[in-house]
Amino acid sequence: MAKVTCSIRFLPLLAKDASHSYKLVDTAIEVIRESGLKYLVGPSETTVEGEFDEILELVRRLAGEMENHVERFILDVSFDYARSGVSIDEKTALYR
Repeated sequence: MAKVTCSIRFLPLLAKDASHSYKLVDTAIEVIRESGLKYLVGPSETTVEGEFDEILELVRRLAGEMENHVERFILDVSFDYARSGVSIDEKTALYR
């Protein structure tokens, strides 16, 4: 199966304060890092590259882990899917 990219934005809604929100975002990024998939952290979202099913599993794992840390959150997920595949490198090469 061809690689896809997925931008993931985690927004905690019921965190104690802003500094706690940043710690929760750091925890979400750590779950992504532990997946072993290629990823790129941006200022508002993290983009992950992998097979579609791998990323779906990561999203499930991420939601389950964040349930342990915050009562309510938004997990905004956006896929870029092409039959021939798509990569973080090809999408950012012009800007690097």
